[in-house]
Amino acid sequence: MDKIEIGQLIHKRRQKLAIKQEDIAEMTGITPKTIYLLETGKGNPSLDTLTRLLDVLGLEISVHIKKLAE
Repeated sequence: MDKIEIGQLIHKRRQKLAIKQEDIAEMTGITPKTIYLLETGKGNPSLDTLTRLLDVLGLEISVHIKKLAE
């Protein structure tokens, strides 16, 4: 999943929950500008930022590690 897809997922989930960017910013300590940049795919969140944001939205991070052919 690339940063544009992540941003779209965050945006859709926030809208579904009827939460404003400003409200999420207050709940997470992340600036509204950062949330805007993430939702538009223009920002690269740190793992901490992404974790705080997804926690408020009721989403979780899943990582898949795949061994490359040798």
